[in-house]
Amino acid sequence: MRKWPKSITLRAFPPGWRLEQCLDLACAAGFDAVEINLEPNWIYTLESSDAEIGQLARALVARNLRVSAVYSRQQWQFPLTSADPGVAAQCRKIIRRLAQSASLLGSDAVLVILGGVDNGLFASRREIVPYDVAYERARDAIGELAAGMSDGSFAGSLCIENVWNKFLLSPLEMRRFVDEIGLASVGVYFDVGNVLLYGFPDHWIRILGSRIKRVHLKDFRTAVGTLDGFTGLLAGDADWPSVTAALVQVGYDSYLTAEVLPAYKHHGDRLIHECAEAIDAITAAPEALPPEVTTEKKTNNSRH
Repeated sequence: MRKWPKSITLRAFPPGWRLEQCLDLACAAGFDAVEINLEPNWIYTLESSDAEIGQLARALVARNLRVSAVYSRQQWQFPLTSADPGVAAQCRKIIRRLAQSASLLGSDAVLVILGGVDNGLFASRREIVPYDVAYERARDAIGELAAGMSDGSFAGSLCIENVWNKFLLSPLEMRRFVDEIGLASVGVYFDVGNVLLYGFPDHWIRILGSRIKRVHLKDFRTAVGTLDGFTGLLAGDADWPSVTAALVQVGYDSYLTAEVLPAYKHHGDRLIHECAEAIDAITAAPEALPPEVTTEKKTNNSRH
């Protein structure tokens, strides 16, 4: 099986840990990269200066760690599709700062939340936007942002994640959205767990193909059907062999980032090691079936 570089979100580490602790543990667990979150009350924020982001970059280089992507949940609070021009403008500002920070950190990916039809999942102020209106606003805004970065200020991709915002609910629609913008700097951050409630990850991967720039690994129990259904890798309903087969088929060769939340209240280091070991299992070559199983299968097939 193909060897994809392993990454993990910094949000998986226990709150209150020093950055050095998080990065040292990521190295010890065998990760190649981390996903950086810039948001209030976190290690680094959107208000962190270029000099502070530079300090973070040096800490990563010292440990031979890369940055798989840069993200901020503030995009939920200030949806790009808002009817309030000031709110939408704030989201544009957030995305531009994420892109600047990504450049300082040597990353070529910014995780983008479009806002969508319903931002109520994580927003303090819920806003419902008609589907067709949300589509037009999001398409125009992302196109404008990406085109504005063509001056070389950010040489990477704005990667749109499929999230629970009641928007872009099929891979065909996501593909159309990206293709209508028509810029190489706009792609998809595909989240395996987020799609399990209403689709099959391998279908999405094959349809989106090379538009996928990054992949989040999450698992989900569909019988639960709420946020409580998210679980540890290998403990949910994701068909991981089909996921990895589809990634191979479309030629995906970038990071697989574990986004398993929340951090453990006690013995928080265990979650990091468990995520690394689960990714190794998910991406390992399948073991050959024992001879007796193979023989029985052939015998059963011969009866029909």
